[in-house]
Amino acid sequence: MINYRSNILANQLVLWGPPTIPHEPGEPTTGKEIREWVRKCADIGVTKMISAGMKSITVEAAHGEGLQAIPYINYTAFPNYGSRGKSQGWSTAYLRVPADSPEARKILDEHRPIWGASSAGEEVLDSFAKEHPEFWSLTRDKRMSLEPGEKRCLSLAFPEVRDSQVKRFVDALQTTKGDGVQVEFVIGNEDINNVSTYGYEDAVVQPFIEQFGKSPFDIPNNDNDWMQFRADYVTRLMSEVKNAVIKVDPKAQFSATIIAGGPGDYIKVLQDWPAWIENGIIDELYIWWRTSSQIKLVEEQSKHVADIVNGKIPFIAEFSCYHPGSFQTSQHLIDGAKAAKANGADAVGLYRSHAVEQLNLWDALEKMGKL
Repeated sequence: MINYRSNILANQLVLWGPPTIPHEPGEPTTGKEIREWVRKCADIGVTKMISAGMKSITVEAAHGEGLQAIPYINYTAFPNYGSRGKSQGWSTAYLRVPADSPEARKILDEHRPIWGASSAGEEVLDSFAKEHPEFWSLTRDKRMSLEPGEKRCLSLAFPEVRDSQVKRFVDALQTTKGDGVQVEFVIGNEDINNVSTYGYEDAVVQPFIEQFGKSPFDIPNNDNDWMQFRADYVTRLMSEVKNAVIKVDPKAQFSATIIAGGPGDYIKVLQDWPAWIENGIIDELYIWWRTSSQIKLVEEQSKHVADIVNGKIPFIAEFSCYHPGSFQTSQHLIDGAKAAKANGADAVGLYRSHAVEQLNLWDALEKMGKL
């Protein structure tokens, strides 16, 4: 077994987000500006850039500075093909607690806002989801409509859905000519126990009944067999994406970003990342402190992950300075990075470029890379 802890990963520094260049509204970004921004990142020690909607010109600029560049696709366990917005400010959309609760108020009072309001209103669906309602994944009540804030997910039990997802990642790799692709797993549509509510369509339910002799409708949503059964569909997709990606480029990296949690939290959102590592599906694992910033949790959660990874693949600690409850001061970020590396993280990174620019955290990012 290769142990990655002694290699150049010790000096790896990752930055998420696109080139952030101030402009007047409607004014396009030039290639020269992108190259200068990438050079700025390289000068402070960034070694890898990861972004949604990454452009090939950004990849070219990164390669010109000796940096890796990787597009990511934002994801939920059962893939999100649409949503119905909330009439709330941007920051509240990321809260893990009710927006009108005292805890939410405290988080928002301490949060330095990055963006304005999010859109709200009717359900908006991807064309594939519109054309194929038979592929929709259902919740326990089998509703076909969405409540405000809910996502429209499709079922991974259908090969057609998995094929459409594989194509997304292959297209991102081929279009950008990047160094790989990343799945950025986020939360969405969890119940009061923080368990994914999807998977109650017949295509998932019937095989579960045949295998276990019990119906998901007669057991709690957090039944261990039921959570694992649904998670296995996600693992199957991850394997299919990996195989397709390395067929296009055998050297391409396939990685996953997972929101940090306790030992029993990951399977609740159907993310069985230990199986992905054990089966050689992912090349790197990123654990993301997205809306939490307690140093003690960073220590505990890093150690838990590092013990399982056990040097099989790189484990990178990803810190948000963008979301409510995240790391938004230089010293807090540095303390978090130190805690993660002291407890087994191979490298660190910062999400994301908009907030780094607006909160002037470039110095903190540079120091994180030198730890």
